[in-house]
Amino acid sequence: MGKETLARPLPHDDLLERTVLGAVLGGHKQAAEILDSIRQQDFANAFHRKIASVLIAAKEAGKIPNLLTTYDTLESNGQIEQAGGVAYVSSISDGVQLAGDSALFAAKRIRSLSALGQIVHIADKIQTLAFERVDNAQQILDHAIEELSAVARDIESGEDDGQTYFDAATTALCELRQGPRIKIFTDVDRLDQCTGGFREGEVVLVTAETGTGKSLFASQIRARACRDGFHTLFCSGEMRAAHLVKRHLAPEADVEPIKMRREDLLTTEDFEALITAASHQCKRCRILDGELELSRIRRAARKMKNREGLELLILDYDELIEAPGKDEFEQQKQIARKAKSIGMEFHCVVILISQLRKSLSGEDVAKPSLQRLYGSGAKMKHASYIVLADRPYVRNMVGRRKGSAFICPEKQGWTHRANFGSVRHSETSLQRCPGKYSGVSLDGRRKGIT
Repeated sequence: MGKETLARPLPHDDLLERTVLGAVLGGHKQAAEILDSIRQQDFANAFHRKIASVLIAAKEAGKIPNLLTTYDTLESNGQIEQAGGVAYVSSISDGVQLAGDSALFAAKRIRSLSALGQIVHIADKIQTLAFERVDNAQQILDHAIEELSAVARDIESGEDDGQTYFDAATTALCELRQGPRIKIFTDVDRLDQCTGGFREGEVVLVTAETGTGKSLFASQIRARACRDGFHTLFCSGEMRAAHLVKRHLAPEADVEPIKMRREDLLTTEDFEALITAASHQCKRCRILDGELELSRIRRAARKMKNREGLELLILDYDELIEAPGKDEFEQQKQIARKAKSIGMEFHCVVILISQLRKSLSGEDVAKPSLQRLYGSGAKMKHASYIVLADRPYVRNMVGRRKGSAFICPEKQGWTHRANFGSVRHSETSLQRCPGKYSGVSLDGRRKGIT
């Protein structure tokens, strides 16, 4: 059945494709809007795909595409035959009579036909996987939902004409009066004052050297969110759920952390305090540990959203998450994009924890920079806040282990100094900086997790 389906021509309209391209080449007044609404892959005809790629590239380069410049580009690149030859390119705008908005509507129709073709391919792929039993049913369904959701979002983006400034202003005033549905605070007062709390759909990237306290900081944010009535899915590829909870129970029970690994040192009073702390743990926040894959994370997030509600998703950390891609750079790019996608789809805040790569020769190790992020381009693009932390003890192995750490939300131009050594008692400070790493600070205090 799958072969028979693909043997049939995919939904397309060859004449409509030629007409839209002809309108652009003929100097249609909405040529720029038409090119903004189409993509090369939307064209089923190979000749049309090649011509569309040249037109779109010219538009992105700030040039006005027309028949002459398009012909010259194809000729100089040796691609004129790939576009159907000289005669075809020269005649493509003959007889085109699309006035007003007709050409733009025709372009959107091409985009819609392209989406139908994508749906056919997805359905055939899912059918093949099911017959061949390549994966279990849940994995196949997750794959289908993810790909079909991407097509749905693509259709929505192509058909979205935006909203008026008046409507946007009305919505903004309502949000200012009522406040956002979600505000996730870090429990670091001065930092929270600057951000106003993280909002739904935002990706917050927390990055630092190994051992600086990123997971501890994320756990602190989860605890504060829980107290505020916002619940978390904490995805840990580094620690088992029980291990992660031990690190949280120790400060709550006022038990020395070393005793969580040396149970022989625990006193009766210590264990009773741990039992009390465990009894107060949230029954709605959840931990996902073990092998982490993007599909598994999305599935767990969807279940929690439908069951308990989900306001915060913590991914600890990106290099331990399985993602598609030919190399590590491509995988990191996919993780950043999917983190943003999940945040938008489930209307939650996403905290993505990331390691800094080791410093290279000539780099100033005293000033960690965002250039040391793996796949930094994609992460910087999709993150609303980038929290860059540095602790001199970890970097140089000198001084006190419970010394202060610098936190710099790079995208907002703030530098923050906070003590990661103790979750319950720590000093903080904050100062405006020109956007680069800075250690200058002002004295301040923050509340601990109690």
